[in-house]
Amino acid sequence: MGIYVVSVAEEDRGDSEIRGPVLDALHGELERRGLAFAERPAARGPARRPGLLGRLGLRGRPAGRGGRADGFAEKADRPYGAFEALCRAQPDGSRLYDALLDWELLVPADFGGVLELSVPAEPGGDGARVRSAHRAAGAARRLAAVLELPDCVPRDAGPLALTGWFAGPAAGRAAAAHPGPWQESPDAAYYTALYLGAAEHALRRGRVIAYG
Repeated sequence: MGIYVVSVAEEDRGDSEIRGPVLDALHGELERRGLAFAERPAARGPARRPGLLGRLGLRGRPAGRGGRADGFAEKADRPYGAFEALCRAQPDGSRLYDALLDWELLVPADFGGVLELSVPAEPGGDGARVRSAHRAAGAARRLAAVLELPDCVPRDAGPLALTGWFAGPAAGRAAAAHPGPWQESPDAAYYTALYLGAAEHALRRGRVIAYG
């Protein structure tokens, strides 16, 4: 099934033996630092089918009460080399790289650097590394400008929207209509849109972003 970048709602605490403890540790550390945040409800609109998110996004448990259908979920199954090179090629490349790739949890709280928890975000892992979605969004927006990423590239249009867009004919049509550096490095463009969409989702909904 591969690895996914997914949003984690408060109702997901019971999904595994890992999810609850790491969220408890996260909220405790953020409260201690005065960085607590609250999850926000989705904007009202037509009911949506759970689609693939319930089967792929969070450990295979079906979407419930509409929460999963309005979550974020995209595949992280492309090579990272071009995206890493793009980050490091910028004047402050190390900072961009860290903001976008050096974390297990991304949170809608504004702080510099990394927070290290004593609780792992995955079985057998070390303590989870936590970074700010504010900083990740800023870094991804800078890369999107460098790539001249067109607005038609999905960022947070629903579960697996970006994955499906790059795998289908829409990407080819966009390349013809909006030529630019982005089409020369599709893997870098994909991850730029993915992490920008994930960070913006975290900020808009007040949710944690994780790998699942």
